[in-house]
Formats: sequence, structure tokens, C-alpha cells
Amino acid sequence: MTYTPYTLEDVRNASAQKKFSVISLFAGGGGSSTGYRLAGGDIRLINEFVEAAVETYTSNFPDTPVLVDDIKKYTGQDFLDKTGLKEGELDILDGSPPCSAYSVSSMVARNKEGWNKTKNYSDGKKVENIEDLFLEFVRIAEVIKPKVIVAENVKGITMDFAKPKLRQFIKEFEDIGYNMSYKVMSAADYGVPQHRERTIFIGVRDDVCSKIGLTFLNIHSIFPTEIGERIRFEDALQGLDNDEDEAMMLEDYLKDSWQWKFVEPIPFRPKKYLKASNPMFKETNPKGSCFNMIRCSPDLPCPTLTQTGQKKGMSGILHYEANRKLTIKEMKRAMSLPDDYVLTGDFDTQAERIGRMVAPKLMKEIANSIYDNVLEKHND
Repeated sequence: MTYTPYTLEDVRNASAQKKFSVISLFAGGGGSSTGYRLAGGDIRLINEFVEAAVETYTSNFPDTPVLVDDIKKYTGQDFLDKTGLKEGELDILDGSPPCSAYSVSSMVARNKEGWNKTKNYSDGKKVENIEDLFLEFVRIAEVIKPKVIVAENVKGITMDFAKPKLRQFIKEFEDIGYNMSYKVMSAADYGVPQHRERTIFIGVRDDVCSKIGLTFLNIHSIFPTEIGERIRFEDALQGLDNDEDEAMMLEDYLKDSWQWKFVEPIPFRPKKYLKASNPMFKETNPKGSCFNMIRCSPDLPCPTLTQTGQKKGMSGILHYEANRKLTIKEMKRAMSLPDDYVLTGDFDTQAERIGRMVAPKLMKEIANSIYDNVLEKHND
């Protein structure tokens, strides 16, 4: 399967169709918003409290209104007043509540500390009860009453340790009048050259369900069908005008860092992902350290990019034929961002922004399916 690069102009042209309206909470650097726009969506307003994320978002979408502060300081009516929408008019309320509390990597810390702790988020910000920001999403939704709710979180929220929270969130949405379904989706199955698994929740308002014939038995059918063949990462990078100075900087940095002794033994162009912790490298890594340090394969989608892993000094994804991390331009392709998408800040800040994003081409497929199976039918 081939990968088709695109630009911000393509995004603007698609969004000009204004097929459906969207408000995005916890919007980050604009990954999900880009996907909605590619599907013809009109982003009426976003909320994001991390200044660096807002800077990236507004550098790409300067005309989108932004509520820049902690969501706890706003009411649902604030969002309606800002957009001029009335209760029940909004098509999609989107949100990606911070999800570090549900990641598998945080299990050890959570077992020691428990839930409901103040945690570091981004840019040094601390968030109290970060796992309950999902409930703030519910609070806003109860007032706005969108036709459809879309929420994104990590795969870990579906695992046994988080199941009580998962059930709580679903019940909270059901209690305010939504039929809910969720699915763990890999972006690699929807045209993204990255194996990035995320849990996607879709909720449809009860009266909308009644009008178009959706019930708890068939609401899962809203999720898009997998495209099929996955994109090889090497194919996704074809034609890329890479930043060679940045590539050299990353290689030089690695050679002078603690990571070098773990990286150098990993062969180039592996058929499958190769981790530095693999037993085949026990002579140089007897403790099996750096399990997040992975040489990607040119023949497979890129492994998951994380918010910390692609920073220069952290264990993360290595290029398939160079001893370095991925450049920002390569990461943009891996995340299915426009080639000319603007990312602000230094290298590590840009890498974090990308690692926190929802892959646009995944969200485009979700939005297309929601429009075809719910909104178009309801509005007709």
C-alpha cells in the first residue's frame, strides 16, 4: 500500500466543505483536528491548557478560536456561547483526556502510589487526579449535548487494572443520554505508517440513535472498516525532503551519549523490530536494559512514537538504517501529519508534541464513518 503525502492546503480545502461541526477538548497540537478537517469537518472551537501545544496548534490553524486554560474552569455553556451554538446543535464533541495514568508503563508507579495522585503532565504542569479528566469531558458534554461524542485514550484503559475506570466512564456517558461503544484501533490499519494502538470511544445521543435505527446491538458498526494492507515505513518516507543537518545532529548526539553502546550492535534494516533488550545482545546488554529502544524495520509500519521516547536523551525508535532517532520530518510522516505541519519549540518539544497526537489519517477514517453512518442520515 502506498502512502500519499499531503499539505496544510489540502487540509484547508477539505475542511472548507463544512460537512459537520466539531468542538475539540484536550486538543493538544492538533492531530485529531487535522483528521476531522480532512474528513470535511469544521472545527468551531478547541480547549487546551498546555501553552506549547496551543502554540503549535495556532501556528497551523490561526483562525480557530481557543479556550486556553484548565477545562475545570469552564462550563459547557462557555463553549456554546463562544461558538454561538445552541444545546444539541453540535455534531461532534471530541476529546483526548490526558492518559498517562492508564499507560502500561505507569503500572509499577501506580501500584505503589495508587490512583488519584498529582502527576506531571507536559511543560512541567502538574495535574491532580489526571485519570478523572474524562469526567470533566462528561460534564461539558452534558450541557452541550452533541449528537456524537468521540474520545481517545491509550490501549491500557481496556486492561484489567483499568477496567473499573473504563466501566465508570461508559456509565457516566450513558447516564447523560448516550449509547456508547469502544474499540482498540491500530492506526496502521487505517493508512498510517505507524503501529499505534489507541482506544476510541464513540457515543451517539439516544434520540439520534432512535431516529436512525441504532441500538446497543449495532452501534459498534459505526467504527470504520480496516483498510487492509499496511504501509511499509520505508515507502512512507519516499520523496521526503529530509533535514540532513538534523539527522547528523541526532547521530552525533547518540555517539556521545550513554545510549551508544546499546545502539551500535543492533543491525540495520531488520525484517522485524529489534529491541536493544533482545537476548541476542546480552554481551553488550547483560541486564536487558532499554526495552523501549527499538530499531524499526523498513518493511513494517513504524513502532509507536511516545511523548518521551523520541527525545534525544531517551530510549525510543531508531531509524532502520542509521544510528540515530527519527528526524521531525520523518516523525511527521510516521504520524500521518502534513509535510508542512508547523511544530514549535526545540527538538525535544516538537518530538513530545508529535508523540502525544492522534494520528490524523486514523481520525479522518473515524470521522468519515461517523458522518456516513450517523450524521448524514440524521440530518437528512
